[in-house]
Amino acid sequence: MSSAVLAAENLDRDRTIENSSTHRARILHLITSFEIGGTERQAVELLKRIDRDRFDIRLAVLRNEGPFYQEIEDLFPSVPEFRLTSFYNRNALKQLRRLRRLLISEKIDLVHAHDFYSGLLGIAAARLAGVKVIACQRHLKLSDRRAHYVGTSVIHRLADRLLVNSDAIRRRVINQRIAHPRKITVIRNGVASGATPKAEARSVIRRELSIDDTVVLVGVVARLDPIKGHRFFIDAAAEVLRGHPDTHFVLIGDGPLRSEIRERLEKARLTDRVHLLGDRSDVARLISGLDLLVLSSLHEGLPNAVMEAMAAGIPVVATAVGGTKELITDGETGFLAPPADSEALAWKINLALMKSDTRSQITAAARKRIESEYGMERMINSVERLYDELLKTPVI
Repeated sequence: MSSAVLAAENLDRDRTIENSSTHRARILHLITSFEIGGTERQAVELLKRIDRDRFDIRLAVLRNEGPFYQEIEDLFPSVPEFRLTSFYNRNALKQLRRLRRLLISEKIDLVHAHDFYSGLLGIAAARLAGVKVIACQRHLKLSDRRAHYVGTSVIHRLADRLLVNSDAIRRRVINQRIAHPRKITVIRNGVASGATPKAEARSVIRRELSIDDTVVLVGVVARLDPIKGHRFFIDAAAEVLRGHPDTHFVLIGDGPLRSEIRERLEKARLTDRVHLLGDRSDVARLISGLDLLVLSSLHEGLPNAVMEAMAAGIPVVATAVGGTKELITDGETGFLAPPADSEALAWKINLALMKSDTRSQITAAARKRIESEYGMERMINSVERLYDELLKTPVI
């Protein structure tokens, strides 16, 4: 028997011994960064709440950047980085070797990779180290780039378990016929309770914008990326202003389209009505200060902003895509419009602003749905059960 085989058997035996009832399984969470985003928000909430009496939680990042890290800095004061400039150069191989050594030296039992880039690096290193890996997919489609399609296919094939946050994503993965349905686990995002009181939130955001407390404020919370459909929202906003001339709009988030969006607003003469707030760490408070949240995405997984608005009692108009349709029943828990249709989006925004008689009924039903189906404790318990399940099965 070769020395390599003996070493692998010894490693498996050591892990079996350590995975006894007195051993806290070592889980390494791997994420690209802590920039503002739904994936990062969910990762931070999980890292803050997971049961440390049962699990020894570790953290590694590709880049330790972004404001969300401040929320967990006390839990993880020192975080190893595995910076990648590309997957096609020597640096990628160097980082892969570093991560593999970390998994072996720290005797990691399970890797939980939260996004695309951490998924590729984490799966490669875990396979080489003989460690199980969970990969997450929170988007219906990352982009139209072939590299993203190929990379996603690799993740689907090699992950021990694929964690998705909506039935829409599960159906898409199954239809692609790359990952076996048994490998796919649906765990819906969790929403933390304790939204900022509306009156306080309304006052704070309106003072920042130098507008009166009575002004109607409509907001979008989304990365400034083509897939989020901001151009359709801007056209819809121009139409809404014809019937509601005192309305103001805010775009919360940043991204590669910032300059293009600013130019579009200037051409449409909307710069005094549509405010770009950039990335913010106080998104939940800002949402609580809105009169209406809008999401104009062309594709979606399960949007955190929509869930947070529903939990805070803020009405929502969103495009009928992906997991959004699982959150909103049109006319009952919010309003749905077809994607890439500015006219239809404007009509639904106007409808939501005018329906003062049924708004409280709609927001109450929306809040009830979030509380009953998307609570944070439910998400944490579901992830912990997934860990237990995987840790009981042998490494393949």
